[in-house]
Amino acid sequence: MTNQSKYHPAIKPYTLQDGATLYRFTAYLGVDPLTGKDKIVTRSKFATAKQAQIALDKLKYGLNNGQVPENNRKSFVNVHEEWDVLYKESGIVMSTYSKTEGYFKNHIIPFFGDMKVAKITVQHCEEFAVQLSKKLKYFHHIVNYASDVMDAAVRYNYINSNPFRIAKIPNEQVQEKTDNYLEIQDFKVLLDYCKKLDLKSYALLRLLMFTGMRKGELIAITWSDIDFSEKTLEIYEAYSYSKHNKGNNIGLTKGKRSRNIVLDDQTLEVLKKWQQEQKNLFIQIGIPIKSPDQQLVFSNSVNNFIKLDYSNQLLRKALDVLNLKYITVHGLRHTHATQLTEAEASLISIQQRLGHIEKTNTTDHFYVHVTKKVKINTLNSLLTYLAENNIY
Repeated sequence: MTNQSKYHPAIKPYTLQDGATLYRFTAYLGVDPLTGKDKIVTRSKFATAKQAQIALDKLKYGLNNGQVPENNRKSFVNVHEEWDVLYKESGIVMSTYSKTEGYFKNHIIPFFGDMKVAKITVQHCEEFAVQLSKKLKYFHHIVNYASDVMDAAVRYNYINSNPFRIAKIPNEQVQEKTDNYLEIQDFKVLLDYCKKLDLKSYALLRLLMFTGMRKGELIAITWSDIDFSEKTLEIYEAYSYSKHNKGNNIGLTKGKRSRNIVLDDQTLEVLKKWQQEQKNLFIQIGIPIKSPDQQLVFSNSVNNFIKLDYSNQLLRKALDVLNLKYITVHGLRHTHATQLTEAEASLISIQQRLGHIEKTNTTDHFYVHVTKKVKINTLNSLLTYLAENNIY
């Protein structure tokens, strides 16, 4: 029996104890472009010399294209760990990171797990997406996270291409139009009811109803953020809880952009009364009052942050009493946006008041600034609209 293959001198047969013949090779592939060192590999257990030749050709091709042979053994979990380090430090809020962590733990890792990234095929990607589509109404964001990890594998030269890029992903179900907002008549009913609540609850719900601010932003505001003489509220921080925050739950607002909005006189008057009542309550129970830049406008019984769901609980209780349809605090934000639109406020002024990232043309983005006059006109348009509906 010859000890050399006609396909390649490095491919040699060897005989097992049962008499079967297999093929193996030890070959010099060239210089590793990543390390600059010679690359020698050994492979065995090929049934034919032709199979060994194909494997050897693939290794050579892979090395020449920046794919290091050892990287073929990188598992999806390995790459995810590397991806996760950068993702966690990318500037996302930790509450978002916690959600993403859940997507990987509950959906992505259980499917791909220890699969070698070099072995993940288009079929695997499509099967993963199909399984998700049978369990979840909205799943594309989870598929995108899995694809991001595979993109990282491409960047790190573990694979040459991302199979997700050519996979056929099922469509999500058509999103039904939500009605997470209050009609103007129900808004009036809710506002009239809030006026009968304790001052803290009224101030909190009214501020949400007349600003459309996010609940995380509401939790973070301090008295120094409210300028009673200028009639403005500065919003630049937001509260978000995550086990990864290590107690540092205050960060930038969504979109990482601060905004200054004008408040109506009645809301300011309610806030001023609540400020004095808050002081009196703290004095009665012996809790030190903090400086204006540290004292939260809405705090709990020990002068710390209220729970993230506190405002939703207040709103839910009110809606139950009034037998109105259930909406969330974010629904009050939708309501405010709807009212501003019906009041014919300009798009850019609505975006500014709500803290949305402007997705307009370059001229608007760089040269159109929302001046104080525009902000006042926006509020006046809203107040005129509400007055026409017997609200204020």
